[in-house]
Amino acid sequence: MRKWFFLFGIIVLVYFIFKASGSKSKEKSPFLKRVNETITILVLALSIAYVLAFLYWLYGVIFK
Repeated sequence: MRKWFFLFGIIVLVYFIFKASGSKSKEKSPFLKRVNETITILVLALSIAYVLAFLYWLYGVIFK
């Protein structure tokens, strides 16, 4: 489970670094806006999947 938690931490760290250092320009093309939204949705979906997997693993360790 540690390797998954480590991978999750790396994904979140890279995501926040790119969000914090991204361009602040308001004039982005529609294509770049959609790419940004897609990446945000993918990161959120992976985050939810990793949290659910961790909770399932924790449940298995505690109650079995």
